[in-house]
Amino acid sequence: MTTVLFDEAITYKLHVLRSALPFGGEWRGIDACRDALFSLLEEFDYLRYEPTILSVRGSVVRAQVRFKYQHRRTGGILEGTRRLVFNVKNGRIVRINGYHDAHLVEAFMRLTEHRMATRQFAKAPQLPRRERQGSA
Repeated sequence: MTTVLFDEAITYKLHVLRSALPFGGEWRGIDACRDALFSLLEEFDYLRYEPTILSVRGSVVRAQVRFKYQHRRTGGILEGTRRLVFNVKNGRIVRINGYHDAHLVEAFMRLTEHRMATRQFAKAPQLPRRERQGSA
């Protein structure tokens, strides 16, 4: 649904090295940006995502997001804040710059790669068994 707000020529730049984070770097066009967002969802569950708009000046919107992500395969938690700067034109987002604490994210991903290489995977939580209900 997010991509409904994107201009056809959108650019999304996450200021983290793509070598450290598969969806880091710069992405151009709706399809590429959608792929980047889906790759994030493939890797992480969102446990918290609390955006706050800090300012709107002309066509520039600045926001801060408190987040808590859980890496799906290892269970590792990445938590912090990030900044987003949106450029808007004719009611559509034409550019997004995302700023994380790059050193924190890169260290987390190195730890995650180590956990994956040493097969330290998270076990899915057990759901309680549903009791059978009799007919009324």
